[in-house]
Amino acid sequence: MSLRVKILISFFTLSIILVCSILFTKHENFNDYKSMVELVLKTKRTKASIDDYKFFENNTVHKSQKPLRWAKHKQYNQLETTKQLEAIHKDYESTAFLIILNDSIIHEKYFLGYDESSMTNSFSMSKSIISFLLFKSIESNTVESLDEKLIKYYPEFEFKGGKDVTVGDLASMSSGLKWQENYKDLLGITARAYVTEDLKKLMLKSSFIELPGKKFNYQSGSTQILAMVIEKANNKKINDLVSEWLWDPIGAEEDALWMIDSKENNEIKAYCCLNSNARDFSKVGKLYKNMGLINGKQVIDSSNVIKSISPRFENNPIYGYGFWLGEYENYKFFSLRGHQGQYVIVFPKIDLIITRLGRSKAKGQSLKGFPKDFEKYISESFKILKTNKLISE
Repeated sequence: MSLRVKILISFFTLSIILVCSILFTKHENFNDYKSMVELVLKTKRTKASIDDYKFFENNTVHKSQKPLRWAKHKQYNQLETTKQLEAIHKDYESTAFLIILNDSIIHEKYFLGYDESSMTNSFSMSKSIISFLLFKSIESNTVESLDEKLIKYYPEFEFKGGKDVTVGDLASMSSGLKWQENYKDLLGITARAYVTEDLKKLMLKSSFIELPGKKFNYQSGSTQILAMVIEKANNKKINDLVSEWLWDPIGAEEDALWMIDSKENNEIKAYCCLNSNARDFSKVGKLYKNMGLINGKQVIDSSNVIKSISPRFENNPIYGYGFWLGEYENYKFFSLRGHQGQYVIVFPKIDLIITRLGRSKAKGQSLKGFPKDFEKYISESFKILKTNKLISE
């Protein structure tokens, strides 16, 4: 079956579901569903894409006033790659792949017409950025602590089960929010959050159905609500805070774009949609690897870095506050991670950063809870470095 036929079938199926849904919901969600159909017509597909910023309104995250270029290792792009690595780049349509050792790029490759300045969507890597903003807000005394209550900023959640939810619960994915993290359900809450023209209105309809702070449950909605709190606490837009607190200090070389719901409402899609390039995304990993220190400046306190990249729940140690956590060959790592295979993977002990951007990832997960391709990028990078005796066996 051709791609064009598949798209047509998906579109007509969506249209039928849309009509039925409108009838049953009495037009309550009409505008969100209308936006979904319009996006399908514009993009000629039914899945989110790394280039969707071209079809949405965006706010700018401004590049650094003092850009910092990555150093190039003396063996820059001289290391022979592996057949397995080349295969997964092809299978999952990588657009960028970097290996950075001791803060120097040793391997850098771009694919499918993308280059070092090409901008693509971070998807859920942006959740790590929102976590950074929360801890910076605490350092700036605009937010008291991780224990500060959501209802201080949005009292309407008190009567929706959110009376005891804290900002720390939102950042650690343990808020108890009613949310179905389903990217395939085109009429579900996650897809609606992606296309709605009034994201805050949609989020304020949310409710909390479980006790907060008890268990990990990954939810994009928690990050979106947290971003709403951060904006209100600082009286600034998320993109302006990132420009001032992060992009400028880390020496970002290019402007980034953060997708918003509409010009009228100007609500950042905080849970997903920061668009930048591989080199600048990697600098976020470098910041946390170096315990918050960049170019002699303490951008974020080291104690908050440690808190962010440490598990909140001992029985589920794969997540901290906005960062994924794991171990490979007895080396601990933390990572920023997006749902179509956007990864910045950091091994602090051996001063290694692996960054991969692309259009898709492997289906399913390993026993350790990570996408299967995620572990392949790590294992093949280790093979390359070990073969050249750049890390120990």
